[in-house]
Amino acid sequence: MQANPEIQISVASPQYAWIRLSGTAVFENNRAVKEDCMNNPIVKSQYQTADNPIFEVFYLKNPHGVIADFSGNPLYEF
Repeated sequence: MQANPEIQISVASPQYAWIRLSGTAVFENNRAVKEDCMNNPIVKSQYQTADNPIFEVFYLKNPHGVIADFSGNPLYEF
């Protein structure tokens, strides 16, 4: 992602609804943000501390999102 920061992430529910987010990943080496992420038990279990050198935090610049499903309803874009 650092070499090519244009990303797209998609997640689907068991009911076949999905969200797709895209944008430019901007890495944020912010100690306070990393510490705050450690409040999430899943993040904490994988990385242990905010000092872990493989733990990176990023946000999306110029984000675009779509929520959709197979109901026939129009897409919700934001």
